[in-house]
Amino acid sequence: MARHSPPVIILSRETLFYGMKIIEFEAPVEFVAGINEHKDCLMSQDKNHENPEVLWFNIDVPKGHGVRAGDRVRVTVEKI
Repeated sequence: MARHSPPVIILSRETLFYGMKIIEFEAPVEFVAGINEHKDCLMSQDKNHENPEVLWFNIDVPKGHGVRAGDRVRVTVEKI
């Protein structure tokens, strides 16, 4: 019976992060700002700007999302 070596996969720095999740976190929405008739902006910020563990977000979303201030959301950033 022949033995086969396992395949070797060579990853470069570019392929290492391609399609990889960079960060995922949950946070409350501080406020929802109306941008125009098509989109709103969901925002959350560290109030004292000093805690390095608190992550912020500020993202435009299409109207009709149903998110309100105080709702918790999950933010995911992936490199594709």
